[in-house]
Amino acid sequence: MKKKIKKIFPMMVMTIFGLIGGYWAGYIIASKNVNVLETVFLFMSFPMFYIIHIVIHEAGHGLLGKISGYKMVSYRIFSFMWVWREDGTIHVRRYKVPGTLGQCLMAPPTYEAGKFPFRLYLLGGVIANIVTSLIVGAFFVPQSFLATSFAIVGILTALTNSIPIGFNDGMSLKIASSNEKQQYLLYLQFEINNQMNEGKTYAELPEQYFQLVSATSAHTYFNDWQQFLIIARLAEKHNWPLYQEQLEILWQRKKEMISIYLLELKKEMLFGLCLTAATDERIPQIWTDKKIQAALKQPLMGNKRVKAAYVYCIEKDAQAALELITAGKNLTHRAPNLGDAKTEGQLLVWLETKILNEESTPHNQ
Repeated sequence: MKKKIKKIFPMMVMTIFGLIGGYWAGYIIASKNVNVLETVFLFMSFPMFYIIHIVIHEAGHGLLGKISGYKMVSYRIFSFMWVWREDGTIHVRRYKVPGTLGQCLMAPPTYEAGKFPFRLYLLGGVIANIVTSLIVGAFFVPQSFLATSFAIVGILTALTNSIPIGFNDGMSLKIASSNEKQQYLLYLQFEINNQMNEGKTYAELPEQYFQLVSATSAHTYFNDWQQFLIIARLAEKHNWPLYQEQLEILWQRKKEMISIYLLELKKEMLFGLCLTAATDERIPQIWTDKKIQAALKQPLMGNKRVKAAYVYCIEKDAQAALELITAGKNLTHRAPNLGDAKTEGQLLVWLETKILNEESTPHNQ
């Protein structure tokens, strides 16, 4: 029952605001004698202002993060991503995260228990949406229907990000506010992204980052994130038995996972099973999953790795697998950071070597 409410509530919020927006648009059209062209422009303004508010939202994270002592790491709108390097240069990348339209990631200040400044950073986007909406509203509403549209979209954007549902700023704030352990896990996410942005791989990160932080009152997606972190290092070290063991632990939680983590879990499970248990019945189930197929179409190194493992281990097509690996090696510019590019590059080389060695043995002649 609780899960159903969580799924229905966001739809209810969107429906209510849709009705309010529709009523307001109808009122404007009726009361101001708006012509057809103006009517079309009015309705076109909603998606246009939504994009603008995404930009404002992420900029708000950056501004209030800076005030809180953070340093810029990356700023992404849709698949366009700007990355700040330690030498001061800014690099442009293309990287898409399913389920998110934008993201501003920053390097956190040094962690101090009980003093980690996370609230302003997490609320920065919502505050920016509300402030800009109020400013425009105060000066131009109700004289301008475009200003009213901008304000309504801004408030809607703020609400959908602040109400703790699924995977959003409000939920992250709620989780981090629950206890000190969750705050530390939030800090780790920011800090590890920062270090990998500068080129460190999982194996080069401090050992204490991989000491599992136990859940307290509830298991959260912060806890899931750390388990994915451990799995990524095991893959980098080619420790496939433990890698698969950790995947199985997460697999038991798949029904409670947020959607973007569930996609990653299924992809890594597909890779692991292809390597360690090629007859497992979950392989065809995962491979034929429409969401997995859609995710694997994204031009990312990890996706080519997963597809290459399936094509080689299940379809027994070594040549096609090697071509996928080559394609993956050429996608370093699509990796979210330098550390991820290095790790995925090493895994592609390992898989390539495995295929070439096995194909050259007498029983495969």
